[in-house]
Amino acid sequence: MITTTFTQQYPDQPWAPAVADNNTVTVTWTGTRYFIFSVETATGEVYAIEDQDDKRERLDTEINSHVHDGHTFHVLDAVAHPQVAAFINGDDTIPAKDASGGIPDYVFNTPNDDDDYVYEYNTMSFMQQLYGGGTRLTYDTDNNTFTMPDYLTHPLQNTHIFDGYEEAAAQIDVAVVRDRSEFTAAEITLLEAHSIWLKGVRARYASIEPWKIPCPSLGISYNAE
Repeated sequence: MITTTFTQQYPDQPWAPAVADNNTVTVTWTGTRYFIFSVETATGEVYAIEDQDDKRERLDTEINSHVHDGHTFHVLDAVAHPQVAAFINGDDTIPAKDASGGIPDYVFNTPNDDDDYVYEYNTMSFMQQLYGGGTRLTYDTDNNTFTMPDYLTHPLQNTHIFDGYEEAAAQIDVAVVRDRSEFTAAEITLLEAHSIWLKGVRARYASIEPWKIPCPSLGISYNAE
């Protein structure tokens, strides 16, 4: 087993790929040093970890026994490529947010009295939370270099959230009229206020990223049909 550290850049904001602020953190990873991994010949994408050992000699001896049509096999040295080893295996760590070198929570002050958006970075398996599944880890067999996947991005657009909230508001409006006798006066007041809030989200958050839009819980059941 080895323990290695490396400096990792991370985006200016969670769920966004920009790195203009050049934020970095020290990552520590502990694990096996050497891995046999397979690569899809047509795409250069890393396919799977096939074997591992702290002694390279055994892997070098056995690598030719690995056969998979359309794939080539190579040895990853975690000392030379700690970022890749940590991303593939997880279990890497970064300092706690209140410790020296830690990453403080990302906080966005939302409009009006809405709850602020707060994102807390995981201190375990940090590398896997940075990168999304839209692209794959790739390997250049000629130069023994890796290209990491793209940074994680949010799957939704603002309009998806706006449409969903306005649909929910319409359902509340119907329920308040149709099922009025089933609610207390206090519940009706809360439902009506929540409907107004949902209808106003599109205007308040038109230029704000979707992951920062609050999703408050009403705590009152109503029939949406």
